[in-house]
Amino acid sequence: MRFAERDNSRILPDPINKQALCPACKAEVISKCGDINIWHWAHKNNEDCDNWGGRETEWHINWKNEFPNNNQEVIVGNHRADVKINNTVIEFQNSFISAEDIRERELFYGKMIWVLNLETLCNRIKLKVKNNYSTFRWKYPKKSWENSERPIYIDIGITPMGDGISSHKLFLIKKIYFGKYVGGWGKLISKKDFIMEHSK
Repeated sequence: MRFAERDNSRILPDPINKQALCPACKAEVISKCGDINIWHWAHKNNEDCDNWGGRETEWHINWKNEFPNNNQEVIVGNHRADVKINNTVIEFQNSFISAEDIRERELFYGKMIWVLNLETLCNRIKLKVKNNYSTFRWKYPKKSWENSERPIYIDIGITPMGDGISSHKLFLIKKIYFGKYVGGWGKLISKKDFIMEHSK
């Protein structure tokens, strides 16, 4: 986790002030500020009280930092939502997750959306842009997403726009078909527009 509590304030880990409390279970956590992993707080007993927690990457941190600190790692029941803003949870998913875990989170959070990392989860997607919508084919898809009932955005990263201009884009899946070939349609949205839309 990135945020812990000390003196009723949310604090980031640092190598000097090494102790704080978990905002969910109030157990003692210690700062981990090494040279290899992202700086974070860890439970002193090495057992995270949130079994949905996982190793964070720079991709996670960069996305979370697009939203105010108070909207990051919001405690919902006994879990830490990546971002919660205006009663909508945004979960940033960088690694494989089972169909059961997807369904469990969707039921638990209710109003939520997913943002998947193209590089690690969807690197076999091919998009064809046509007017205001795009079609896609997904070779070797992660079939655990077949029964997701919440909006799925794929972070496709920086894309060239022509004339030397580039823009960070996401692809919102509007319809997906699972069969012999997996594909469907959706629309491209800029990262800036995504953040504005979900910060209202």
